[in-house]
Parts: sequence; C-alpha cells; structure tokens
Amino acid sequence: MKEKNIIIIGMGTASSGAAAAVSHTNPGAKVSIIEKRGYEMYSLCGMPFAFEGRLGFESLTHDFPARGPKTTVHLNTEVVKIDPDKKETVIKNQEGQKTFQYDSLIIATGAQPVIPPIKNIEKLLGHYAHTLYSLEEVSTLYNTKSQASKISIIGAGAIGVEFAVAIKKQGLEVIIAETMSQVFPNALDKDMARLVQEYLERNGITVLTNSRVKEVIGKDKAEGIIIDEKTHKTDSILLACGIIPNIAWIQGFGISYNKNGIITNNRMMTNMKGVYAAGDCVETYNAMTKKRCGSALAVPAIKQGRVAGINAAGGRAIYSGTLNTFISVFGDYAVGSTGITSEQAKEEGHELVAQKIKGYNKPDWYPGHMDLIVKLIADKKGKLLGGQVFGEKIATKNRIDIISSYLTTKSNLRDMIKGELAYCPDITSIPDPLTTAADFMLRRVK
Repeated sequence: MKEKNIIIIGMGTASSGAAAAVSHTNPGAKVSIIEKRGYEMYSLCGMPFAFEGRLGFESLTHDFPARGPKTTVHLNTEVVKIDPDKKETVIKNQEGQKTFQYDSLIIATGAQPVIPPIKNIEKLLGHYAHTLYSLEEVSTLYNTKSQASKISIIGAGAIGVEFAVAIKKQGLEVIIAETMSQVFPNALDKDMARLVQEYLERNGITVLTNSRVKEVIGKDKAEGIIIDEKTHKTDSILLACGIIPNIAWIQGFGISYNKNGIITNNRMMTNMKGVYAAGDCVETYNAMTKKRCGSALAVPAIKQGRVAGINAAGGRAIYSGTLNTFISVFGDYAVGSTGITSEQAKEEGHELVAQKIKGYNKPDWYPGHMDLIVKLIADKKGKLLGGQVFGEKIATKNRIDIISSYLTTKSNLRDMIKGELAYCPDITSIPDPLTTAADFMLRRVK
C-alpha cells in the first residue's frame, strides 16, 4: 500500500480513532495532528466526577493514545486555510505560518457550547457564568466554589444533570431550569424522564421544566436569574444548553456543511475528494430512521474516526449510522437509552408496543438490591425499535448494551426471548427485568 501523508485537525475522541485506524491500515503513513490547545487529550465526560471529588482534575488530561511511530503532534497550532485543490493546509502558531501538503485530510474539530440569548449573560461569562465544555473553565468554577452557596444550571441534559448532582454533593444549593417539558429532552420518554427528575428532587435539587431563563440580575456579579417573571437568587450560573459543531472556521474552503455539521457520506468523506470529517463536527445519520442528524456522543465519534482513518489511509470502510446509545451516571444511579424513543417511533409511522418493567438489579431477598426499571419499544410486528433503562448504574449499563446489540443486528422480540442471560444473585435477578419486558411485549404483537 502506498505510504500517505495524512493530516488530522483536532485532538479528541474522533481523531484518536482516526489515528489508530491509519496506523493499522497503512503502517508507513505519516500522520500530523494539529491542535489549538497547549495539551493533548482531556476527558469532557469525566469533569462532573472530578467536580464531585471522585478524582482530581489533573487525572482528566492524558497523552494521545494512538501515537504511531510516524505521528507528529503540533500543539498551540491552528489551521487557517485548507486548499482541497492543491491538497495543502496553512497552519499558524507562535513561529508563524507554514504550509503542509497532504494526501488525505481528516477534520475532527469537535463542537463548542451554545450560549443562550439571556439578557446580561455575556458580561458575566468566565466569571459568574460558565460553560461546561472546557477543562479550564470547570477548574475555575471548582476553585471558586467556596465563594458560592446557590448555583443555577440552565439545561437538563446529561451534562446539566451530572453537574447538578456533583455540585449538590459539594454542599451547594442547586436549581436546574429547562425550557422543555422534561429532563433529558428528546432522549427519553416522558415516563422515564420523570424517574430521573424524581431522583434529583429526592436529593434536594430543584428542577424547573417548561422554564425559560430571561435575564441575569446583577451589575458586576450574578445575584439572581429571572425565570418566567419570578426571580431566583443565585451566585453562579452554569450553561448546559447543548453544543454546535465547531465549523465556522471552514467557511470559504468549499467544504459543504449545514446546521448539523460537515456533510459526509457513509465513508465519512466530504464533498471534497481526500477530505474526511468525523466526530461532533459532522452531520451523520440515525441507524434506525436513516434520517440525517448531528451526534454528540463519544462512541459514534470514535467509530466515525475509525472509518475516516481507514479510508484516508487507503482502505475501505463504511459507517453504519448511530443508535444514539448513551448512559448518564448520577451517584449510584444512571439512566440510559438506545434506538428511538416512543415519540420518534410515532413520527416514523410505527404502530407501537411499549412495555415498562420495574425490578431490581439483584433479587429482593439479596442485600443491597436497588431499583432497575426497563422499558422496551417495538412495533406491532415485534421489531425492536429502542430501549431505556433507569436504576443502579452497572445494571443500567449492562441492559442498555444488550438492547443496543439486538438493535445493531436488527433483531426482534422473539430473538430477545431466545437469548440467554447469565445469572448470579450477587449481580442480577431472575427472571431478568429485560427478559420479562420482552416476554410481556411478545404476547401483544402480531
């Protein structure tokens, strides 16, 4: 295989998948990685747990895991121009500008946080209002937490909920404001989202849904927020309002994109030959509905990076879409989802069968048993469409992975009943809530 010169822009989960795939596919390839930060990798998903005190913030930074013998890393460096016709990039750092030639280019620049249109929020950013997307900003928030007693979080997705629990465990008052009618909007069915909200409220966290923050009160510091005409006192504001793809810098280079991100085909190639993209900065597609969408999850990012890396190195690989499989952990509990929700299934025209089973992660006679609630979603013919789980975190992770595996192989409820799950009272109950849910649903399908 011809040795290639490959440039990867960005140093995150997608780029680690890409670099590893390049090394495996074409060991002689030269790889140059361009990163704006002054350090290599950090774990965004680990930040709530560092804030909670489970680990130190220094543990969140680590070396790039996929460094091959011909890999060069350029930190504190950014790309200022891409010329797909000449197959070259122009980079800029403290030493000035330099032009790099490439055979293949992979864009993996991730995403950036959404700043909502809230009156007075801009002037407080970085001081009394913080996004939750950079290690530096979260570290600043952690180091100044002693100056606050009440913190407001805007947004009730995974990051907002996980930080709410972490902050509460630090002894601070927490309020979450969410514009939608439930926590984890668009990711969970309402009945499953209700379980999460009840857990948060039992642990002393105030959750306000259908609530839009209109204004921040305070001239030089945050003193309160106005939610639907009512003022709530606060010392600090955390913005967990979602992300947008980090692609503004590619304007004018001829690479096609839309609001979801850089447009790619199933080989992760852009409209420009030899230019690939992967991760949070791309538009992908839903493996269940086949509709184009964005994705902000680590596992799809590394899979997309792997496909981009194989193809960029001269191999051939296809990306099969995302199931949007996720898990969010808060304390000893977690919630997870895979496939499509009931609402999404209805939009796709499916005649639904859904079943929710309440059980335990261990038999009810065994010490330490905790709740485990499983919900399966299928159509009237028994085709599995999705699943959601709430309960003890390890048990939740296991069941979501099992459901995701069945979805990947396009299985139905009868296949699930045929499947055989392991049993030991120290880690699971019998019959398993997942098996029970499939059994009950099978009686209701054609």
